Amino acid sequence: MKRKSFFVGLVASLFAFLPILTAIDASALKIIDEAKLYFYGMNGIYYYRNAGSGDDCTVETGSNQNYAGVPVWSEAELAAINENRAIYEEVANEYGFPWQVLAVLHSLETGLRRYNPNNGQGVYQLYSYTKGGTNENSFAPASSISEDEFRRQTEIAGSIVSSMAGDLNNPDNVKKLFFKYNGASSQYIEKALAMGFSLEEAQNGEGSAYVMNGYDARRDPSSSEMDPAWAGRYTKDGVYDASSTTGRMGAYVKYEALYGNDYCEDTEGGSGIFGGDIVETAKLLSWDGKGHSASDPKQEYIEAMKAVGTYFTPCRNSSDCAPVGASCDIFVATVMRYSGADPSFPATGPAVQESYMQSHPEMYTQVMVSDTSDLQPGDILVATDNGRHIYINLGNGQQASASYNDRTGENFSGVYLSDKGGSRHYNVYRRTH
Repeated sequence: MKRKSFFVGLVASLFAFLPILTAIDASALKIIDEAKLYFYGMNGIYYYRNAGSGDDCTVETGSNQNYAGVPVWSEAELAAINENRAIYEEVANEYGFPWQVLAVLHSLETGLRRYNPNNGQGVYQLYSYTKGGTNENSFAPASSISEDEFRRQTEIAGSIVSSMAGDLNNPDNVKKLFFKYNGASSQYIEKALAMGFSLEEAQNGEGSAYVMNGYDARRDPSSSEMDPAWAGRYTKDGVYDASSTTGRMGAYVKYEALYGNDYCEDTEGGSGIFGGDIVETAKLLSWDGKGHSASDPKQEYIEAMKAVGTYFTPCRNSSDCAPVGASCDIFVATVMRYSGADPSFPATGPAVQESYMQSHPEMYTQVMVSDTSDLQPGDILVATDNGRHIYINLGNGQQASASYNDRTGENFSGVYLSDKGGSRHYNVYRRTH
């Protein structure tokens, strides 16, 4: 199926905002079942409709089903992914690829557990890095691991993954990554060629059960339409069984079910549940005026954080943690994701967020302004000093922001391009299409 040029948001958990829906044109929403709503809410996926187009985006993005309607992820797996998601995101954002890649690898290699197997290859089964678990990089002992150790191993895996297959925002490169990660066997390349795939497609893993099992009827052992050439796989290291098949979904099938089966193209500015409008969403999620403590987030903000995966305690270090939502980066990330303006906006610090915007010129433009009168509603301002801060311009001299361990999301008067007596300056970024 055809992929569009970029991923546009869809609407997350509708249940949290049933009272608000009465004020929204029902034709702008696609009604979906409870199982899908659960999946969307767990994974920060939004349903999306083109603004003013008169027709809904009808692809099954985030349906958690393969081509035949078979569920790909269990509820228990989704719960485990949600528990690990903040770490997946932190590392994936650092290297600029979708966090779902790490979740899939973690699932296939150690069943989403934070546990070192006894082969010394760690949570992500890093064979080459550990030389089969025999060198100084091996992960020991074989036991459950701490969150810090899981983060360390995820960082190592992220570094390796980022260098294996090019830009992982390209679906073909995601397939290639999974293929190379499992071992790009010539047996699987020959199989793909026998099934009619091109050499390039074969080298991307189209013939590998690890990558593509269950993707379509030709590669589904449970289907009467399975291609006879699809049988054959490595059942263990060095052992190829020409008649073997598996019922396990392939890595790319699992990836699509988590990331989304397709991309809806935004042609007229976009409209998530609140119109794709950064400003209106920022107002919805923040208190009017100052004076709201770090431990007093607005209920709508709480529900939004849960829906998009930013509901976690931000920590500068092990002894310095802020209440949930009381951090400027978390607030801006929640607004960007929940509005549908950018479902992949990172939530791991203003420095990472600025780097992300700079690395996505197809979505963001750095705007050179000399006065606040040059700002537009929805502009994102990022401080350039080491203390760093990020906030959203609402227009009319208003801003929306939170502050680490100080206050929750608020909107109030006061927009500036520098502060702290002029010692701290702000760069301005604008979401464009």
